[in-house]
Amino acid sequence: MDLQLAGNGAVARKIVTKDSAQLFLDGIWQDCTMFIPGYALFLAGAFALGHRLLYRDSARLWARRGFVLTVVMALADMVGENLFLALALYRIKDGAYPDALLAAAACFALLKWTLAVPLIVTAFWILGLLLARGLRPPPRVVSGELNRSKPEIVAAGAEVSEDEKPDVIVPPLAPHDWVPRGKWAAPYPSTGDDSGTEPGVPQDSAPSTGDDSGTEPGVPQDSAPSTGDDSGTEPGVPQDSAPSTGDDSGTEPGVPQDSAPSTGDDSGTEPGVPQDSALCRWRTRAYQLPGRKPAESGFCVSGGGIRSAAVTMGALQALRRQLLRSRYLVSVSGGGYTAGALQLALTSERPTKEDGTLLLSPAQLATPADAFAAGSPEEDHVRRHAKYLADSPKDYLLAAGTVLRGLAVSFGLLTLAFAALGQYLHLFYTHLPLTDLSRFTWRAPTALELRPHAWVSVVALLGLAGVLSVVFALVQMYGGKTRPPWQRSTVTAVVGLAAAVSVYVIVLPAVIWFFAWLAGWHWVPQDGAGGALGLLGAITAAATALGTVFVIAYRGVKKVLPTGQKAPLLRGGKTLLVTLGSRGWIRGVVCWLVLLLVAFFGLALMSWTAVHSGNWHWAWQAGVPVVLVVLAVSIDQTVFSLHPFYRRRLAGAFSLRRAVLRDGSVGVVPYDYSTELTLLSRYAARVEKPEAFPQVLFVASAAVSTRNRTAPGRPAVPFTFASDYVGGPDTGWVRTDTMENTAPLLIRRDLTVQSAVAISGAAFASAMGTQTMFMERLLALTNLRLGSWIPNPLYLAELLAQGPDRRMPRLPRVRRLRYQLQELVNRYSDTSPLLLCTDGGHFDNLGLVELLRLRCRTVYVIDASGDDPPLATTLAQAVTLAYEELGVRITFDGPDDLDPLDLVPGSGTPLGPATPMKALNARFSKRCAVRGTITYPEPIPFSDGKPDDDKGTIIFVKANLTSAMPYELLSYAVEEEAFPRVSTMDQWFDHTQFDAYRALGHFMGMEAAALAPPYEP
Repeated sequence: MDLQLAGNGAVARKIVTKDSAQLFLDGIWQDCTMFIPGYALFLAGAFALGHRLLYRDSARLWARRGFVLTVVMALADMVGENLFLALALYRIKDGAYPDALLAAAACFALLKWTLAVPLIVTAFWILGLLLARGLRPPPRVVSGELNRSKPEIVAAGAEVSEDEKPDVIVPPLAPHDWVPRGKWAAPYPSTGDDSGTEPGVPQDSAPSTGDDSGTEPGVPQDSAPSTGDDSGTEPGVPQDSAPSTGDDSGTEPGVPQDSAPSTGDDSGTEPGVPQDSALCRWRTRAYQLPGRKPAESGFCVSGGGIRSAAVTMGALQALRRQLLRSRYLVSVSGGGYTAGALQLALTSERPTKEDGTLLLSPAQLATPADAFAAGSPEEDHVRRHAKYLADSPKDYLLAAGTVLRGLAVSFGLLTLAFAALGQYLHLFYTHLPLTDLSRFTWRAPTALELRPHAWVSVVALLGLAGVLSVVFALVQMYGGKTRPPWQRSTVTAVVGLAAAVSVYVIVLPAVIWFFAWLAGWHWVPQDGAGGALGLLGAITAAATALGTVFVIAYRGVKKVLPTGQKAPLLRGGKTLLVTLGSRGWIRGVVCWLVLLLVAFFGLALMSWTAVHSGNWHWAWQAGVPVVLVVLAVSIDQTVFSLHPFYRRRLAGAFSLRRAVLRDGSVGVVPYDYSTELTLLSRYAARVEKPEAFPQVLFVASAAVSTRNRTAPGRPAVPFTFASDYVGGPDTGWVRTDTMENTAPLLIRRDLTVQSAVAISGAAFASAMGTQTMFMERLLALTNLRLGSWIPNPLYLAELLAQGPDRRMPRLPRVRRLRYQLQELVNRYSDTSPLLLCTDGGHFDNLGLVELLRLRCRTVYVIDASGDDPPLATTLAQAVTLAYEELGVRITFDGPDDLDPLDLVPGSGTPLGPATPMKALNARFSKRCAVRGTITYPEPIPFSDGKPDDDKGTIIFVKANLTSAMPYELLSYAVEEEAFPRVSTMDQWFDHTQFDAYRALGHFMGMEAAALAPPYEP
């Protein structure tokens, strides 16, 4: 091996002599006839099996690449290295030591060893994966329908009866890698014949094998190039996707003229299928799930933590009559605290023993009319527990312990990973003399000594890439043909090989040299590198914890007055941190510094281990990688995050049921968090008796890094939790009970009402939609996550459509290190088994878009999101997103509408006397509720017996101050300058704060009720 990497005659002279050259030649012959064919066949066979048996297209692609690189490595070994070594040895037998031949052999040897390690590891991983999947039973989807022998899958838009609830609904326009990427746009309502296709079966689940008569059933005729005669129009171009150049008979140019299903002759197209591409897209985005119908009215309540929960409670008390007439209650984040509390207070579900015996009385004391009403025992309990995160020294210690536990697990795994990497480098450089690790200690000069051929190999590969680029460009220039993809891939592969070689022979030795130089000459005494490294690790861990807390706290800073005054970080706390956060670059600098410190510590640990691990006791040498592997595959990242703590604390404050207490009085008792699993399919079911209560939907967001799946500027897609279905228009939907039956036990714990409330309110996570890349990495690194990994409906759809198949990946029983690594690199596939679900506010903090997706005539929006004055920016963002997603226009310029500029602080009627009330008057808005007009892209059947209509009403009420408020609210506003937009970081409300925000919500509800349209039964 030393001769392979000699690189010049001077080094080779120390290894081989004229007399021993023949022995080396004999070894080369055995290498070419036995060893090289042996390992090449093994690796090629492993990658061929991977290409044949791995399930994913992407995995099979990497297996094919591994096969090609195996051929490259074998050729570099046999034709390159051994040929040049043999020629050099023949010259050595003659007494000459040819530098050029030895340098060429060393270049090929470097290429071979650079490829060998990753190829061998990958080959064993493929074989182990295939073996494990082959020995285990294939993964399956377990239907929630007891009498259904096989789970049912349909495509969105298939004809499904009202009573039928398919297990999985494939989303429209889903980018599967397991079926052809067909396009679908369903009529609304469907009026056409499906041409003999089986209802409920996706028409694009397999390539067509017959004649499609020019069009695929159920596919709009303008979504693909036409194969027939378009009556003189250009093939493949939608006929209404551009403004008409003719007479539009008074219509606005560029506006689709077929906003309703055609009732006449469409000139040969399928009846009921629109030819307007925009309407097709909007219609698919508003797909109505089985059992969900358009409704006369619906409510949505915004995010904002405990502030929003208190406001929502008061508003729904005042709007209880309108709420009970509504079909849907859509909640986000803090608004979901109250919505979930209402649902759990009204459900008739009770915990049972193993034999089915009820543990509690089946009597339901709370009713939709009085649950969480003003003065109710439920309201009193929440008031007493408004400091839900921590309310005693014991609670604070528990919270701190949870944070430190998560940091310790994450930082411990990081430390073990860098130490194991250093051990690998020690073994690599010990057996491959690319550099001398003994020189990187304090006892010897630390000048870096690299073999000269290390640079030559990199330069040669880069030169080859340049030559290939020029040759391919000349061929394209004079050949007149488009460059084929394999040419670009070839150049990229050569550049990649050059980068890989440079990492092994230049970058890593240089890093090790730098830290050895730093330890040997500057701040570490003799034999003190290990202790100094431990001190550096402690400092890094502490800095990471403090930096993360600062960055999270910074996110909660809100301006509350035009003068720039800020809300305190915590109730009664200081404003120093808030003041520092007033400059936008502070958070970025903190993220940078913390991440650089972590990188510095990791590289220092890696370098120290690479130099000194050879002197460790064998137990330490074996223990580090073994412990790393065991922890990586056994620790659930979500369990050690903040999500379980957050979920439990919310449950203690908001999960209640009314009961008769021991003294005979009526009060409330909290749910038993440890024994009562509030599964969504049961505990979130719509309450019908003694009177109907709206169906509650908890809006979250799912992290997806596929660009064509997310809205502009938002690396997340909507994801809802409800009793009937879980999912969204981008991920598909799964019956809630089907997902519960299919998910492993540990993940099933996150499919509860309590968990849905916590996930919907996961205010910070590594996949937040509006933060910087550096903050994402920092939160992923520290595992400070409030969200959770949930089964992916698209994966379950694939499993049901293609399975059972042993080759397919299965839902993990434990959310291992792999998922934290996905967060670190910000890669979230839309077809992976699990999706990272976080706060719905990262997509739409009002829940308005999801309520409009359900198609309601009258929409009530309760906004306690705490926008920065003067404008309601959260509303503006939701209005924009509603048009992007659904084609729904919201305006405030109708004859019965109210101007949203009336919500601006300073527009209200001032109170006298002017001088003492000046500061308060500047905060008054003219009103806190406005009314607008909703225009849907087509007529909607809101209710039976009434004509379809494309117009609706939005009643938007915002947490603002007005001069018409009750006296006690005005007094509180004078006392608290942050009211009513205290920072979301303040989750420690005392009874005074809670009462003030609840009373504010009640006032807002009364103002909204005055704008409500008259009730028509």
